[in-house]
Amino acid sequence: MCSHFAFGLRLLLVPLAGVVLQAQEVHVRPAPRVEMPQEVDSNSPAFWRDGRLFWFGSHGRPWLSEGPSQFGPWVTREVDLVTTNAWPHWLESIWPETDDLLWGWYHAEPVGIFPNSTLTAPKIGAVISTDGGRTLRDLGIILDAGDPPDRWAMNGYFAGGHGDFSVLPDRERKYFYFFFDNYAGPAAGQGVCVARMAWEDRANPLGKVWKYHDGAWNEAGVGGKVTPILPVTRRWQVRDPDAFWGPAVHWNTELNLYVMLLNRAQGEPGWSQEGIYVSFSPDLSRPELWTTPRKLIDKAEFPGWYFFYPQVMGLGPGETDREAGARARLYVGGISEWELEFIAPPRAPFNVQAAATGSAAVLPGRPVTLTVTAGGTAPFTYQWFRDGVEVPGATRAELVLPAVTAANAGTYWARVRNALGGTESSRVEVTLVPPPPPPAPITNLAVRAWLPSAEAALTLGVVAIGESVRPVLVRAVGPALAAFGVEEPAPDPRLEAQDGQGLGLGGNEDWSPALAAEFAAVGAFPLPEGSADAALLAEVRPGTTTVRMSGGGPGVVLAELYDAAAGRGGRLVNLSARARAEAGEHSLIFGFAMGSGVPRRLLVRVLGPQLAAYGVEQVLADPRLEVLTGEGESVAANDDWAPGLADVMARAGAPALTPGSRDAALVLTVAPGRRYTVAVRGAEAAAGEVLVELYELP
Repeated sequence: MCSHFAFGLRLLLVPLAGVVLQAQEVHVRPAPRVEMPQEVDSNSPAFWRDGRLFWFGSHGRPWLSEGPSQFGPWVTREVDLVTTNAWPHWLESIWPETDDLLWGWYHAEPVGIFPNSTLTAPKIGAVISTDGGRTLRDLGIILDAGDPPDRWAMNGYFAGGHGDFSVLPDRERKYFYFFFDNYAGPAAGQGVCVARMAWEDRANPLGKVWKYHDGAWNEAGVGGKVTPILPVTRRWQVRDPDAFWGPAVHWNTELNLYVMLLNRAQGEPGWSQEGIYVSFSPDLSRPELWTTPRKLIDKAEFPGWYFFYPQVMGLGPGETDREAGARARLYVGGISEWELEFIAPPRAPFNVQAAATGSAAVLPGRPVTLTVTAGGTAPFTYQWFRDGVEVPGATRAELVLPAVTAANAGTYWARVRNALGGTESSRVEVTLVPPPPPPAPITNLAVRAWLPSAEAALTLGVVAIGESVRPVLVRAVGPALAAFGVEEPAPDPRLEAQDGQGLGLGGNEDWSPALAAEFAAVGAFPLPEGSADAALLAEVRPGTTTVRMSGGGPGVVLAELYDAAAGRGGRLVNLSARARAEAGEHSLIFGFAMGSGVPRRLLVRVLGPQLAAYGVEQVLADPRLEVLTGEGESVAANDDWAPGLADVMARAGAPALTPGSRDAALVLTVAPGRRYTVAVRGAEAAAGEVLVELYELP
C-alpha cells in the first residue's frame, strides 16, 4: 500500500504584478485500485453526456469507452479517425462544446524518418467530431518543432518534435492553451512549453496557434521558437535525460487554481521515470507564474513498470480530467490506487457570485429567489443590499422576494464576510416585465349549410368561460345571401337560443333594425332593411349555450356568431356546428376568426360515425376536413384521426372517440387576427350529418 503524502506549497511570486500564491495542500491517500477502460499510452480525456461518462484512450489509435462513472462497467468501441496520413495517433485532449460537437487534439508519430531506426518526431494536430466522439475528422497539424530531428538521439523514442500534451481554455473562453513537450533543438529550448489559440479559431486552427517565446505569444505553432516554462536539466537527446514531461492540466475549483501534473524522466535508460510532480498557476496567460514542481509520488510507490501519464479524474458531479474539485482520483499509466485531496489555504471570500434561481425579470406579484455563492474559508456571514441600501433581515445566502413589485425591484447584491475579510458579490437586476398578451381568442363563427326542408336544422354550440354573462350576437342569414350570388337562399330563417339547463335565452324570426349598430360594432355585414333574416343579441352565461336555426323552407343558410364582449374578460373556448354535409353547391363550410394576442393551438374535429353512437341517423360515414386561410391557402388536412390525439382530446374536454372510427381530427396553431375556413366533405361525394368542433388547447 502506498504512503500518505501531504505538503503545502508556500510560494511568494513578486515579479510583474506581485502575485502571491498562499499555501495550498495536496494530500495523496491510498484508494482501491481502479483501471482505465483501455490500454493507456497518453493523456486520456473524458466528457459527460446524459449522465454517462465517455472516456477516450489511445495506443496508436483512439478508442472511446462509455460507462456510468469512472468505475465502470464499460462498453468500448474503436473511434473512426478520418485522416489523410497513416501515422499512429493518440487523442490526448478534448473540449466538448455540445453533446455532439467535440474539439480534439492528437499526438501523431511519423514513421520512417530515419532509415533502420524507430526514432520519431511527434507532431500535434486538431480534430473535430460532430457525432459525440464516434468519428474524428482531422483538421491538420497545428504544432511542430522548427528544429530538425536528431538521428543520434539516445532516449530510445524521440529525435525531436512536439508532443505529450494537454489543452485547456481559460475561464473567460478567450484562448485555448496548449501545454506540450519540446523534444527538439538545443537544451535551452527543450522542456514543457506553452502555446495558445484564440477561442474563435477553434474550427479553423491551421496557422492560428502561437507559441510563447521570450515573454510574448509571437512564434508560429508550426516551426516557431519556444521558451520553456519548465526547461530540461539535461536535454532529451542524451542517454540519461533529466526533464519534466507529459503535462496534464486541469482547473481546480477547490483551489481556484490551475493544476499541472507531470512525469519526470531521469537517468538511464532514456525514459526512466523518477516520480510524479505537481505545479500550480492562477493565470494561464502568464506562464511565468507556474510554481516549481513538487513531488507527489515516487517511482518506488507505483505498482507496475509503466509509470507514465499522470492525470486526475474528478469525483464530483460532472468532473473530468479538465476540471476537478476537492477530491479526485489520480491515474498513472491507466492505474489509480490513489485519491488526491486538494485543500485550499484559509482565504477571504472570493469569486462571490449572486444569481437568481430562474429569471430575475418577472411579472408583477411573482416571486424571485436570489442566492449568493463564494469561494474562501467558511463560515461566512451575509448581508443583502438593494440599490445600495441594506435589506433588513436579509442575512442568509438565499434571499426570497415572495412578490416582486415596483417597490422592491432594483439592483441586488450581497456582502459576504469571514474572519479574513469581506467581498461584494456580482449584481443582479430584479425587474418587472409586462404581462405577455394572452393567446388569441375565437371571436367569430360562420357556418354555411344547406337545409333541405323547412324542418331541417343547423345547430350551433358555444362554451363560454368567465365570471359574468357576455353578449353574443347570433344571426341566421338567408334572403340577404342572394346579394352575394347564392341561388337558393333559405326563405325565412328562424333561430332560438337556450342555455345548458334548457332555459330559453330568446329567439328571432325577422331581425330588428335596432340591432344595426351591433352589426357594425362587431364587423358583421349589414342586412337589408325589412329582410326576413334573423338576428338576436343573447346574454350568454358561463357554460354551454345552444342555438338552433331553421330556414323556413329548403335553402342555404349562413349561421353567424360574434363575441360582442371581446376584450372584457372571459372568452369562447369551444364552438361547434351540427349540420348536413353535401357535395358541390350544397357543401358545408365552417369559418372562424381569431382576435388579437399570440398564436393559439386549436383542436379541430369533424365527427360523422361517432354521431351514430348518440342516435343520429344518416351520418356522413367518412368525413374529411381541410383547414384553409382566408386567402385560400391550405394549412392542414385530415381524413381519419390519429390515436395519438386521444390524450389531447381528453385535455381539451372533448368527448372520446371510438378507436378506429373514421372521424377526422387534427391540431393546428392559428395566428392572431386571421380568418380560417374548415371545408368538410365526404368520401366519394357522400352526404350526411356531421358535427364540426373547435376546442381551445392549453
